[in-house]
Amino acid sequence: MSRQSPSNHKPPVKSGERIIFIVTIIFLVLAGAAFGGMEYVRHHSDKPMFSITTDYQFSPEAKRGMQLFFRGGSCTDCHRALNSGTNMGPGTDLDGEGSKRGLTWIYNFLRMPEQTYNGETLDHGPGKAAAFVSDWKAEDLHAIAAFLAALEAKSGSSVSPVPPSEVSPFVDSMVRKFAPESWKTGKFKDMRKDSRVSKKAGASQEKQQ
Repeated sequence: MSRQSPSNHKPPVKSGERIIFIVTIIFLVLAGAAFGGMEYVRHHSDKPMFSITTDYQFSPEAKRGMQLFFRGGSCTDCHRALNSGTNMGPGTDLDGEGSKRGLTWIYNFLRMPEQTYNGETLDHGPGKAAAFVSDWKAEDLHAIAAFLAALEAKSGSSVSPVPPSEVSPFVDSMVRKFAPESWKTGKFKDMRKDSRVSKKAGASQEKQQ
């Protein structure tokens, strides 16, 4: 009579382990289905998925650049604009880019990224993941640059140089309670009370309307 070798003997899977395994598989399937559904909606919808904190007025060229950005290339694999696309960290969210860079600078960056940036870039440049962008037609790059340059940050957004024009009682109460004393003694000026800033914020809101 032969005996089974101890090395070939496998302990039975416990019921608790089996339940954990099944729950994990179900979770992964549901997460994959949710992500796939979200990506399908994002790629086939003409409306942004989230609230927009960017003010824009697109010229015909900028509208063509928007189509190229979202549908014509691989821009959204690494970047996001109008809250649609992929946010992979600092520098990849391009909402409000027009408040920081001009059309000429953006166009030159797309053509000659590291020369324009005057330094090494993460993925734009020779031998890098987005090196192919520099090989696109000049008119296409200029259209994309026109689109990005038109994305100006709304007053009060995280990338806007202009603070919100309205006074927030909640913010003021938090400043009074938690801010350093130097903030309360006039060392720093409340930009909301600056007439030039208020005028610029108001013009931005009128432009939005």
